[in-house]
Amino acid sequence: MKYIKLISIALILTILTAYLCNNQLFKILIYKKPTTQTFKDFPIRKTAASKQPIHFPQSPKNLKNLDTLKVDYKDQGSIPFSEYFDKGKLLAFIVIRDDSIVYQKYKGGFQESTISNTFSVGKTIISILLGKALEDGYIKTINQKITDFIPELKEKENFKNISIKNLLEMKSGFRFKRTGDGILSDLFSDEAKFYYSDDLKRDLANVIPDTVNGTKWHYSNVDVLLLTWVIERASKKYVSDYFGEEIWEKIGAQYPCSWGVDKIGGLENSPSSFQCTAIDLAKVGRLYLMKGKRDTVSIVPEKWINESLLVSPSNKNNTAKGWQKATHQNYWWIPQDSAKEGDYYADGLRGQRLYINPKTNTIIVQLAEAGYGGFPYRKISHYFSGF
Repeated sequence: MKYIKLISIALILTILTAYLCNNQLFKILIYKKPTTQTFKDFPIRKTAASKQPIHFPQSPKNLKNLDTLKVDYKDQGSIPFSEYFDKGKLLAFIVIRDDSIVYQKYKGGFQESTISNTFSVGKTIISILLGKALEDGYIKTINQKITDFIPELKEKENFKNISIKNLLEMKSGFRFKRTGDGILSDLFSDEAKFYYSDDLKRDLANVIPDTVNGTKWHYSNVDVLLLTWVIERASKKYVSDYFGEEIWEKIGAQYPCSWGVDKIGGLENSPSSFQCTAIDLAKVGRLYLMKGKRDTVSIVPEKWINESLLVSPSNKNNTAKGWQKATHQNYWWIPQDSAKEGDYYADGLRGQRLYINPKTNTIIVQLAEAGYGGFPYRKISHYFSGF
């Protein structure tokens, strides 16, 4: 009992010290692992809905009942999708085929208009915006050095040879310690530090390398944040404003989206705090399914989309995520066995997913509160397409 009291006192003292001396540490202690709604407690920058929104019609055909389809769930074998939905604490699940909604389900207070954090799906959003910045001429080539755009980093030896390509491939060489190794380790992890940062540019300027840039893939929010800073400087606009004008408005978003920022007037926390509705995230998928166009109007260059979905030889052995052995390419995940399928997806903490299957002309969006659950999307897309 005495031991428990001592631990409690130590914890209270730690929180009090953090509050008085370190605002970041205090926020980490209080908020811990963020939920889909934690963003509401911090500064955000909003992007308006489109003036010409797209509305996906409900399919006139009452297609198959997805709830009864058996799908794989972790190591528990096949279970009905309705059970998969509950076990994974899903909040929204939408299947769109041939531009029509063939299935949708919400839970946990979510509905069509509910805005949710998509976490690392925000990384993919930045990749899309980079393609636009290249087309607009703000950035000439991904081989440019980031110090061309952020000259104040030239004074720091660690940044002299870093290219945009290094950031896009997550090969900056900068240290980034993720959470997942216990409470104390999580408390002082880089992932938590940057998520709760009150000055991202300050923290980015002080990152240190642990490998030679361009040599080793390492999943990192630092690379995406630096790329966000580059796009801001290159376009001379907040990334959220640039995205709103050139992407969100043009894809026909029905609802606003938002970006978490470190402070008022600060940098977007793009790799882990992009918020939108499930139905509008599907429109991001539609943009890629339609090769960068809305009807006949080009929004993002088709060339960029093709490059982003073709696994480069240097990336092929980076990862083997899941049974599909997905490789990270331009912040998209591409199954290595997808040569015939052509499917790909964006992925976020707690089970946020945007899945696109060109073979079946299907877009699937999943928002969740608990975890990954499994990867039933390919099977579901074939279920509704009939093959």
